[in-house]
Formats: sequence, structure tokens, C-alpha cells
Amino acid sequence: MRHVISISAVAAGIVLLTFLSVFLHEPVVDARANGLFENDFSGTIKLADGKMLLNDQQTISYIIGSDAYGPYILPRVDVGVASDQGLDVDGTRSVRKLRLDRLPSATKLTLHEGLTPYVFKRLTPHPRN
Repeated sequence: MRHVISISAVAAGIVLLTFLSVFLHEPVVDARANGLFENDFSGTIKLADGKMLLNDQQTISYIIGSDAYGPYILPRVDVGVASDQGLDVDGTRSVRKLRLDRLPSATKLTLHEGLTPYVFKRLTPHPRN
């Protein structure tokens, strides 16, 4: 009986440590994409240390990732383009990746709305390493 209790206690400890490491872990701040990007139709997106500021109005957290198609920004909620409104945030839709042309020193950020790509060009100078 003591053996079963010991195994259960160890298993519960492992589950607790896994939970704490997954759900309470703060993401590492990635400044490689920091800068101000602008699109004539949609407005501006400012990236700064894991926070995305849309048209100087709404802030959303994001992470930077990379896949077979290259580097991307993955916002916490979906960011899209709304007709006659510029940028739109929708927490009910699946999150889409915003593509960067390269890292570090991205010069373009592309948001796809359906088949239409909205290209945001960097306004701020590249950070010096």
C-alpha cells in the first residue's frame, strides 16, 4: 500500500511541475522584429518586445516563430483587415500568421486577408546590432 501511495505522490508531483512549467512560463521577449510598419490602406503596426500596437489604439501580445515558409508573427488573437476600418481584431476567428520577409531586420510584414496580401513596410530604421 505504501508503494502505491509513493508512486501516486511522485506522479502527482510530475503533473504539477509540468502544469506549472507550461502554463506559468513567461515567453522570452524577442526584439528581432521590433519596429513600426505601415500600409497605406490599413494603417500602422508597431512591434515592440512582444507587444503589437495597432493604429496607436489596441495592444496585442505576440510571439515570433519560423516554419517552412519563413519567419512570422503570431498574435494572441486574430488580426485582420476590415473594409473602411483598417485593422480589425477578432477573438472568435482562428489566429493567422503575419509573415516577415526576413529576420533579423525585417523590412516588410504581410497580412493575408483571404487572397489579398496587405504589405506593411518598415518606417523605422533597422536596429544596430
